[in-house]
Parts: sequence; C-alpha cells; structure tokens
Amino acid sequence: MRKEKNIKENEEVKAPKKHFFRAFLKLLIIIIILSAILFAISFYNWKTLAITMISNTPSTVLDIDGEKIASIGNERIFQNVKFEDIPDNLKNAYIAIEDQRYYKHFGIDIKRTVAAIGSYVIHLGNSSFGGSSITQQLVKNLTGNNSNNVSRKMEEWLKAIQLEMFLSKEEILETYFNIIYTGPNIYGVQKASEYYFSKNVQDLSLTECAYIAGINISPNSFNPFDEKDNSEKISKRVKVVLNKMKELKYITDEEYSVAITEVENGITFKQTKLEAEGSNNYSYQIDAMLDEIIKDLSSTRKISTSFAENYLSLSGLTIQSTQKTSIQEATEKELEKKTYAIQSKNQKDVTSQSAMIIVDHSNGQVLACVGGLGEKTSRGLNRATSSTRQTGSAGKPISVLVPGFCENVITGASVFVDIETTFDDGTEEGYTPTDYNGFQGAITLRRAVESSQNIPFVKIMEKITPATSIKYMKKMGITSLTKVDDNLNLALGGLDKGISPLELAGAYATIANDGTYIEPTFYIDIKNSNGKIIISSSQNKQKVFSKEIAYIIKELLTEPVKGVHGTATYCSIPNIETSAKTGTTNENYDRWLCGFTPYYTAVTWFGFDQNETINFNGKNPAGIIWSNVMKNIHKNLENKNFEKPANVDEATICPTSGKVANSKCTNTYTEYFIRGTVPESCNVH
Repeated sequence: MRKEKNIKENEEVKAPKKHFFRAFLKLLIIIIILSAILFAISFYNWKTLAITMISNTPSTVLDIDGEKIASIGNERIFQNVKFEDIPDNLKNAYIAIEDQRYYKHFGIDIKRTVAAIGSYVIHLGNSSFGGSSITQQLVKNLTGNNSNNVSRKMEEWLKAIQLEMFLSKEEILETYFNIIYTGPNIYGVQKASEYYFSKNVQDLSLTECAYIAGINISPNSFNPFDEKDNSEKISKRVKVVLNKMKELKYITDEEYSVAITEVENGITFKQTKLEAEGSNNYSYQIDAMLDEIIKDLSSTRKISTSFAENYLSLSGLTIQSTQKTSIQEATEKELEKKTYAIQSKNQKDVTSQSAMIIVDHSNGQVLACVGGLGEKTSRGLNRATSSTRQTGSAGKPISVLVPGFCENVITGASVFVDIETTFDDGTEEGYTPTDYNGFQGAITLRRAVESSQNIPFVKIMEKITPATSIKYMKKMGITSLTKVDDNLNLALGGLDKGISPLELAGAYATIANDGTYIEPTFYIDIKNSNGKIIISSSQNKQKVFSKEIAYIIKELLTEPVKGVHGTATYCSIPNIETSAKTGTTNENYDRWLCGFTPYYTAVTWFGFDQNETINFNGKNPAGIIWSNVMKNIHKNLENKNFEKPANVDEATICPTSGKVANSKCTNTYTEYFIRGTVPESCNVH
C-alpha cells in the first residue's frame, strides 16, 4: 500500500510539470507565429515603400483639371547615375572609409555594431551608436530618422536587414550614391562631381574620388569654396581615405604615392554653380495638401512624418490635388494687393494679415487656399489652416441657427425682444452683451440675422444650452472647442481658442450641402509610377441635419446680403443667390466674411497675428476680399438659386407677431417653414 501511494504521489508531481511545459511550448509557438506575422507585415510595408523610393524621382502634383502645378522633390539639386557609370575608385573609397565589410555583411556590420553598443552602454547612453553600415545609412536617408535612441536604432537594423533581402548590393550602392547629401542642397555623387570639380562622375581622378567619399561625414565642413580656409582639414581627410584604400588593397603603392603628392601640392577644385529645377516655395494650397498627405501616410503606413516627406520627394508619385487653378490664382491675386497691408501701430515691420478658403461643398474639395497677405516667398504660417481666431457673429449660424432649428426651438418668424438684457451666466454680475447696431425692440429672427443683433441669439442659446450647441458644432467638424466654451458667450463667437478658417468653411459648407458635413480635403488620391492608387483621401462624412433645415438657414442668410439693414450687401452676386454672414470681435481685432452660393463656400478672415484693432476706413476688409474674389470666380457661371425642398412651405408673415398675416396686417414679408410648423394667424392685428 505504501509503495502504491508513493507512485501516485510521484505521478501527481510530474503531471503539473508536464502541463506547464506544454502551456509554455504553446505560448512560445504563438509568440513565434505573431513575431513572424509582424515581421512579414513590416517587411511588405518597407519593401513597398523602399522599392518606389530608390527611383529617386520627384512627385508630380496635378490640379483638378489635370494640369501639372508643382513638383515635390525638385527643390533638391540632384541627378541619378547608373551603378556602372560610377568609377571603381569612388565605390571603393566609400566602402573603405564607411563600411569596409560591405560585401560580407547582411546589412549590419556585427563587429562595428557590437563595439558601438559597448560604447553606448559604457557612456550610459551619452554617446551615439555609430557603426552604421552603408545599408543602414541608406535606411536613414530614406526614412529621414536621425534620432539617437535605442528603439530607432533597432528599427534601423531591422530595415537594413530587410533591405538586403530585396535589393542587391549593387542596387543598394547605386541608390546610396544618388541620394546622399554631398554639398549645399546637393544630393548624389554626380552633382557633387560637377559642383566641386566641374566634371562628370566618370571622369573623377583617384584623389577627387577620395575627397568626395571623405566629406561624407560632414560635407559642409569640408567645402573648399567657403570663405574660411578648409584646405588643411581637407588634406588630412583625403589622406585618411587614401590610407584606408591602400590598407584594403583597393589601390597600389604607386597609385597611393601619386595621389598623396597631388594632395600635398593642393587639390585643384573648380566650382560649377548649380541650381535646382524647382523650389519648395509652393502655394498655400499645396502646403496644406502636403501637410494632409503626410499626416495620412504616417497614419496608414505607420511611418514617421520625415519618412513620409522623403517618400513624397523620392518616389515619382502622381498626386491629384483639389486645386482649381483659376480660383487659386484669383484668390492669390486679391490677397497680394498692397491696399490690405495695414501697418501695425505696436510692432515695426509688421502688417495686417488675412486668409481665405474656398470649398466645393458638394464634395468637400478645397479649391483654393491662401494663408497670408502679399506675395508668398517661403513656407511659413498658413493662417487658413493653422490659425484659430475668435469668430464673433460669424459663428452664429453654426452655434445658434443650426442647433436652434434642429431642436425645434426657433423658426424664421420667431419674435425676440431686442433690448438691453442681463443673462444669468453663473457670475454675480451676470452677462450683459451689447448690440453694435443698437437695440431694435421686438423683431423676428430674420431681422436679427439681417443686421446681426446679439440679444436674440443669446436668448436662443439660453434655450438650447451651450452644451447642445457644442454637440452640433463638433458634428460639423469644429475640433478646437474646449470646456471653457460651454457658456452663453458661445452665441456671439467669444471662444477660448477660436476656430480656423478651414474648419469654419467646413461648417458653413454643411449648410450649403443640405445638412451633410464632408470633411474638407486638399487631395483626391495618389498614384505610383504604374498608375496604381496607393492612397485616397478619406473624408469624414455625416448627415447633421435635414435639407429642409439647411434650406431655411440658407434663405435666412441671404438677408445680410439683400436686406435693407444687411451687413453684407456689397457681397451680392448678380443673378446668383448668395448667403453671407459677417463677424467682428471685440476691439475690432478680427473681421470675417463667411458665406456661400449654390456653387461654392468661402470664408475670409482679416486681422493681425497679435491682436490689434483693425481700422480699414470703416469697412470690413474680409468682406471686400470675399466679395471681389467670389464675384470674379462666378462671373462666367450660370444663374442659379438655392433649390427649395418640397417639404418647405412659404407663408406671409406679420413681423409684429411672427404669425401668419391676416387682412389687417399691412407690413408683411415671406418666410419659410418646414411643413407642419407654419404658425397660427396673427392675433395682434
């Protein structure tokens, strides 16, 4: 019995161990499989990107009509050269000084890498890894990632190994020789040969090859054409390269002696001044497009922004932008007028600024974008996309009218008493807004929209609540709202951070597009050299409110343009129905004109980057810009009005009561209502 009991006890001890081993083995297999899948995904993605980038070809940007409008990557001075046209001395010079075991390793030089890791550990992370093979250097040039940290280096190692799996050693070298930085805005050994020696790369001497390879550590530090005399530094560096070439038996003793003598006598440099075929001073429209594309590529391809930038410059892609060149040029021409440049009273050499966005609201495509006044000379702040400003009354249609109609709080005939009013905003003193045009007494919503009265809009905001307003604004693409904006001042555009012209244009376009929000975009798709689409613009779309509500708001917003008391009467476009809303913030810091026609939605902002009062002869400069541009781009278009839905009814209204006029009502006007919401007959007259 004792023996049998011991056997059972031993079996019970062995069973858990066996079970644990099996579980561990399963887990290990799962980890290996997952690692293999992740490696395969990483390999495929890297191969797809790298194969196109080794062409070292600029990408072409087309406008909406298929015309070429820009080349991305042509701002570099470069010229591709075939591997067989590169002299052996230049190939060997680079290999000798940069990666002497290049033809023996698989992307990583283990010996140098171990030494680099040891140095990094000994110095507690305060030294660079170093030890990069030519393949690793190519990875760095393609991805643009120069950060010195462990994760970046490990990613570089992996990519280098993968690169050698789908490219030959010769293909890697050829690409490397064509894209490395070799001088002031110069890339590749061919243009380096022209710049330093005024000759083709095939004709370089041994000494000249040693020089070009030697300066790879810091081309600008060894420039022979600098005002500073770099001759001694150059001489020492070239001798280092020649010594290494001799040590590795790439050159004979005789060749070495001749080259050294040449170096000691002074290398003969002959400069050729080179210029790039293109410039990176693109239009504001293309700047915004590139920002959007880089963001999308980084997200979809899981790559860094620098990698995405290089991908666009090197891959020979065809980018279909949304730019309508005739509209872009008309917008640029207007904002380049010197009359809009108001000198700052507070800052020397600072003038007012402006921004304008024009959108095809039927598809969300941005047709034109200008982010500053005057001629654009460099890539700087794009105020149309990146600056958030207080909106003033320009925010009323999206913060009050849209939620007010959606929540059945108002109609166009709702009557409000426009008198001085103090609202309860949770503070002891309360909130007492003023009216720029003076208080008007009892008026309809239409009349309040016409001359942009403030009190009626705050009263509506009080009914719908700021929280509800924010909910609708976010649905229309406004992303800059904060918790601070949850207050009654939201009705009048007094915001914590403000709204960018681009997002405000997207919100107004929602009204113009019958209540459907379509996220604005600057590009349609991108194709590779084989014509295959590699990425398409993915726009957020959602139905925010009905076409009936949209039409009524469109119609209300024609009042500032056509009304006797309208604030934007100068924006009227002959025979084309126009909706518009002005905006002015406290102290005249910001001026706006936002509006649309059946064809386009446009938003214009005017002000100073640092708040300063705008004084433009008593006029709204944003409105003048908007009017001039919109009239220009509509002049050859067919007459057109907003299309009234079948479920919208017309009624003759008495403005005193806000109800259907009877025979005794003498002062009447036409108002529009969603079917079933027409008010009762006037009970005042």
